[in-house]
Amino acid sequence: MNKKVYKKNKKGGEKIIYLRKNNNKKITISALLSIFPIILLITNFYYLNFSHILTRSFFVNLSSNKQLQTSIPTVKIISPLANKKTTKPQKEKNNTIINSGLVNAQNNLPLYDQIIWHGPRNTKEIALTFDADMTPIMVDWLHSGQVQTYDDTRITDYLIQNQIKATFFLTGLWIESYPDATKALADNSLFELENHSYSHPSMAGNCFGQPQVPQSQYPFEIEKTQQLIEQYTHETPKYFRFPGGCYDQSDLDLVKKEGLVTVHWDDVANDGFNTNEDEVINNVLSEAQNGSIIVMHMGGQPNTPETANALPTIIAALKNKGYTFVTVAELLNPPKIAAINPKEYLASLRSFQSTP
Repeated sequence: MNKKVYKKNKKGGEKIIYLRKNNNKKITISALLSIFPIILLITNFYYLNFSHILTRSFFVNLSSNKQLQTSIPTVKIISPLANKKTTKPQKEKNNTIINSGLVNAQNNLPLYDQIIWHGPRNTKEIALTFDADMTPIMVDWLHSGQVQTYDDTRITDYLIQNQIKATFFLTGLWIESYPDATKALADNSLFELENHSYSHPSMAGNCFGQPQVPQSQYPFEIEKTQQLIEQYTHETPKYFRFPGGCYDQSDLDLVKKEGLVTVHWDDVANDGFNTNEDEVINNVLSEAQNGSIIVMHMGGQPNTPETANALPTIIAALKNKGYTFVTVAELLNPPKIAAINPKEYLASLRSFQSTP
């Protein structure tokens, strides 16, 4: 008698792959009785040893799984500054930035639901941004004379002399330490002032060794600096940048609740404690492209010793490539040109001419 053997094909059906002949012969009772004790002995020996190994393996794996579960972090911390290469934005569709804060035409996400990494890629515009970091220990060093200044005026002087627009993300402690400099920045139409927290703490665990504060203080970190910037600009800041670029989802929710938009970068100068001017220049120019947001710092010695030296070369090179410099607000909210038809224009012109 032949026996059919089946195997499922890719479409989920079954097909016969071969026929197996049944050549089994009858076994006598005496033969079965003679081999039965041997089979029983082998079975018992195998069962006892295998069950012991299986039980031991089960508890070892269970213990490993428990250790693995307890080692999984409950907070996802994203630190773009950990490497020079920052997280690349997702692919763009119709020049609409999907993972930035710009509204995506397909899913209609509001501005504050996502982090802004860059502006539109269809125009040769770039936003220069400078962080003014200041922590309590930096304030102590400043007052004790251990550090001469955290305001490298060579940067702002060069920008003003060459009429280069820029956005400054200021900490509240920096504003309080440099009220006159803050007023000068606020009074200059080239510049835009935005929020970089009050005391530059880590807002997501260990972030480059920055000081940590209780989570209950996070709203103060944002709101206090909002008030300070409003005091000088008479405008409410629109954008927030996390200290060190570190954040988790609860931080993003808080920024949204405070009515701000998180703005980071897609081009990092990596100028912190970097004494190599050429490296700072290359870091910026190698990553710059349409819509880039470049992050640098304005602290000067000892924190960012080569930023001011590298800046003229960076700006000249980007100008030669056809880029223009805008603030973050201008990059993300380009002015709309009002459309008017010829009839409306002529009617408006006649009305203007008839005005005494």
